[in-house]
Amino acid sequence: MKARPGVTLVEVMLAGSIAVLMTLALMEGLIVAAKISNENSQLLAADAYAWDTAWKWFNKKYDDLSAGGTGGIVYSGLVASNECPTLCRELTGSDARMAVRVRDVSVNRHNVVVPAREIVVDLAWGPASDRKSLNGMFNGAVTGEGSTRSFNHPVSVLKCEIDRGVQ
Repeated sequence: MKARPGVTLVEVMLAGSIAVLMTLALMEGLIVAAKISNENSQLLAADAYAWDTAWKWFNKKYDDLSAGGTGGIVYSGLVASNECPTLCRELTGSDARMAVRVRDVSVNRHNVVVPAREIVVDLAWGPASDRKSLNGMFNGAVTGEGSTRSFNHPVSVLKCEIDRGVQ
């Protein structure tokens, strides 16, 4: 018997099953990439909002920045959804919270020790089951929410009272 040219049904089924497996793997990769992209966008939004807040506090008068009581926390509150839409309740599952800590520190500036105030800002967002924060200041100390997953991303500035002299 002479073989006929073409492909067999077994070969077509094997090629089809390989194509289906490759498509499923690609789809899983797309899902993972979308989750990572969403988490990164939330982290970048939280970072930008925290730096804006740190800048606002940095521009206050030195004497108006007094170190706080519990852990130096001088402000703790909710983030309005119109101030940071990426972290709003509808997208993350819970309200975003912000805390600002001010504490007295000493800074060595050109071999002169200068008193300063460190301003640290932290944000926490996400549902209670998967709460995230920028730098871990929210681990139950501020909101009583329990532990959060920290990105260990400090947002802090130093404000010194430096005599600039008269020009």
